[in-house]
Amino acid sequence: MLIYTRNGKTDSVAKQLLENEEVTYVGKSIGEHTIDLRVEIIVKDNAELLDILEKVKAMEGVQDTVWSEIVSVVGKKRSVPSRVIDSL
Repeated sequence: MLIYTRNGKTDSVAKQLLENEEVTYVGKSIGEHTIDLRVEIIVKDNAELLDILEKVKAMEGVQDTVWSEIVSVVGKKRSVPSRVIDSL
């Protein structure tokens, strides 16, 4: 889930989200001006997803939410190459 917050409530919304059992990860983001939080959740079906989305949209400080779903993993690297780390 990607969340757009308002009124300086990003940290407050993040902490509230972490209180939910279904939430496995909350991260603050920068770059896209309408995305302040990235949230990973685990749900059993679309009904549960809809319920969570509606609850999040109703939270104080939430402007909007969108969601996306991984349907196929193209690939995943086990580690960062040392030459990349060395260049940092």
